[in-house]
Amino acid sequence: MNILISACFVVFLSCHQPIFAAEKITFATQDFPPFSYLEKGEVQGPGVEIINIICNKMETKYELLLLPWRRAQAMAKKGIVQALFFIGKNKQRESWLEFSEPIVQAEYGFFECTTRPINYKNIYSLRGKRIGVYGPSNTSNELKKIENKLQHRMTIDVTPDDIAPFRKLSKCRVDGVYSNKAVGFAMIQKLGLDNIQFTGVNKKLSYYIGFSKQHTPPEFIKEFNNNLCKIKKSGELKKILEKYGMTAAK
Repeated sequence: MNILISACFVVFLSCHQPIFAAEKITFATQDFPPFSYLEKGEVQGPGVEIINIICNKMETKYELLLLPWRRAQAMAKKGIVQALFFIGKNKQRESWLEFSEPIVQAEYGFFECTTRPINYKNIYSLRGKRIGVYGPSNTSNELKKIENKLQHRMTIDVTPDDIAPFRKLSKCRVDGVYSNKAVGFAMIQKLGLDNIQFTGVNKKLSYYIGFSKQHTPPEFIKEFNNNLCKIKKSGELKKILEKYGMTAAK
């Protein structure tokens, strides 16, 4: 009788375990301050805080990694990691990623050297200019669209990180840099540059968490989004983002 009761109790507990308790979801990001960065050997930033809150609510096992962006995307395609953050939408990404609800508002735009300003008013201000950008990335894809509209009367200078374009701009080796606005200001502060300024917004967008369609349980994505909507409605998301000077996406 005691054995039967014990067995029933074990079954009861297993049935009442959180649905994702046995799952481990690995979230990967890149060095992308102020959105994500390493501090004392740990990944930090608003995305980390949001993931911590939601995964703890879901009582699921999870891991956070900061990796070179190309490697992170390759690992997501292979299923070594299941999610990428923060990430902008484009058609290529939508073919293999399931996106969360929009999380944070972002802006892409142009930075210039104060000693040789481009005086950006619209994309036609860029004719004959050499513009630096980090790539391959969503920003470099957007800059290529601008180049096409200008019938290639602008030169794109692609570098494999966010730091190099701003170093080049500070020495006037490029005429401007196309970047996420918040990231650009973070780079200027990090490098201690005093001769670069923001000159104009070109595109407004939202950032998301992207889940591998092939390697993430659909039920997990649905429940994650449900919890994300809850912290949006409660104002918890807004409070997290405001600490970083950011605005929640609608």
